[in-house]
Amino acid sequence: MSIVVCKLPKAGLGNQLFPLMKAYTFGYLNELPVLVTGYHQVKIGPYLRGERIKRNYNGFFNFQKNMLAAFLDEWHLRKHRTKMVLEPVVKSLPENEAADTLYVFAAMPHWESYFEGLKEHRSIVIDLLERLLSNNTQRAISKLPPPCIGVHIRMGDFRKLRAGEDFNIVGIVRTPESYFIDIIQSIRRIHGTELPVSIFTDGFKQEFGELLTLNNVQFIEGNSDLVDLLLLSKSKVIVTSATSTFSYWAGFLSDAILLMHPAHVGTVIRPLDMADQVYQGAFDPDHPFLINSIRQII
Repeated sequence: MSIVVCKLPKAGLGNQLFPLMKAYTFGYLNELPVLVTGYHQVKIGPYLRGERIKRNYNGFFNFQKNMLAAFLDEWHLRKHRTKMVLEPVVKSLPENEAADTLYVFAAMPHWESYFEGLKEHRSIVIDLLERLLSNNTQRAISKLPPPCIGVHIRMGDFRKLRAGEDFNIVGIVRTPESYFIDIIQSIRRIHGTELPVSIFTDGFKQEFGELLTLNNVQFIEGNSDLVDLLLLSKSKVIVTSATSTFSYWAGFLSDAILLMHPAHVGTVIRPLDMADQVYQGAFDPDHPFLINSIRQII
């Protein structure tokens, strides 16, 4: 019997969701069972760097088993002497496709093709992800009110921009705080009110300056990483951190206005046919569709 296998990479939640949801979408399209491995990971980096978020994702999903059961799953896979296909295209297979095949998803995609194979099946992906949530995750998200303006500020292992570096061409660096402040103030000017802002970050409050002085701004704390991602996706406006797949997944799952840094708008997050329904791109104070969408926020 053919099996779909997701081998979770040693990475953050956003990057792990790519192979995970590709595997489950592929399995759904072809009526094949899915086995996930690698979720009992201990990440030393966050402890060594003194990060606030330790990236422990146990208990997030209902497929997660105890360590012994997970080990037995991996042991059985090693004895599975069948054909193996790495990173297959996420689509329905022809009926005469070879049986007894392992279809393996493990790779983190390049930023230009983050949601390739997923955005074509967006509604299926959203439904499957909801089915995968553990009971604790479902209960936690159901108790939280959706944000108005959700701002994700990636800190953690993203470094500060060095003197002389061009933010437009480097990756894995922190989006400047001034950028988020400008976006928040610009949205509020268009709307004519101090719309409430929810800050989602893996950083510490003391790492921020002027942002803390703004009125009607709340730092979201005390949730798991997955609950934060799902809560962010329920915002009416999402402001992303450049190159952060956590931000991008929240945008993919949402029907919100999605604002991306102008230097990093090349990533196609949602299906192109959504462009006529909801704004995605850099903040443009002269864009009629964006202006009208902000003014309609209740």
